[in-house]
Amino acid sequence: MQNDGDTAYRKTRRGKLKRALTADNYSGAANALFGDMADKYGKYFQEVRMNLEKANINMLFRTYVAQIFLTSVLTAFTFFLILLVMLPILGVNMLLSAVLLITVPSIMGMMALVFLYMYPSRQADQRGDNIDQNLPFALNQMSAVASSGIPPSSMFKLLTNFQEYEEIANEAEKIITKIEIFGEDLTTALREVGQTTPSDRFQEVIYGMISTIETGGNLNDFLEEQAESALFDYRMRRQKQIENLSAFASFYTAILVAAPLFLIAIMAVINMIGGNLAGFAIEDIINLGIYIIIPAINTAFVLMLHIKYQGI
Repeated sequence: MQNDGDTAYRKTRRGKLKRALTADNYSGAANALFGDMADKYGKYFQEVRMNLEKANINMLFRTYVAQIFLTSVLTAFTFFLILLVMLPILGVNMLLSAVLLITVPSIMGMMALVFLYMYPSRQADQRGDNIDQNLPFALNQMSAVASSGIPPSSMFKLLTNFQEYEEIANEAEKIITKIEIFGEDLTTALREVGQTTPSDRFQEVIYGMISTIETGGNLNDFLEEQAESALFDYRMRRQKQIENLSAFASFYTAILVAAPLFLIAIMAVINMIGGNLAGFAIEDIINLGIYIIIPAINTAFVLMLHIKYQGI
């Protein structure tokens, strides 16, 4: 058992640094250096706590917050070292160098903090979208299984064997684990998973199942009704997505295909006549647009579509 002296040493900066350097992994180093700070400021990260469960990120809340602090500090320190080396090489004056050495690392460290703060939320949203996409088909299967008269828990056990349902299969596996490993009854397991699922629609289904089971209602009828409703919502959502994609296609054709071609043609004519634009040679502007600006805009557009409609 550690004495008070050992405990006090472990809380000192030197003690924390020694434990971080001897840690087995990044998480251990983060806990050693910033675990106390995570405990102190954890109340400001309660949204992260909820989203960690919804995102199915298997990491303790304290460890994740400590990693946020450590990554932010390392990011700021890395950019500080880069600027410290590059600024004298570039011949930047002392005053501007001092400003850049303070502002740039601070901004980059803050950006790292914000990114890691938002990451669980983004992952939870992606899981929720995935569940909503697969829910109509999973409910149809659950309804068919329920009509055969087998126990309700078996429906979820069967879902775990169908990885095509992706995140729904993962949610079903949580339910089965709580029942078979932790010995919980079905309604308790459903209620606990319903509290952490990232899909509001799936949460409604779970709570509806709990109510139906506890009141002795017909589970098959309930699942059939939910399957029809979910399928209708799915079709409406897909129709809206297709309409949005059609609008994006028109925007892409007009702004990113026709307009650049028109501008380049005009620039080519001006270049033949001679002259410049804002002090820049027309040929340089054309090359900049062809090799940098147009590819960059197209890449950003494709990435935006991929992020927004990756489930289609």
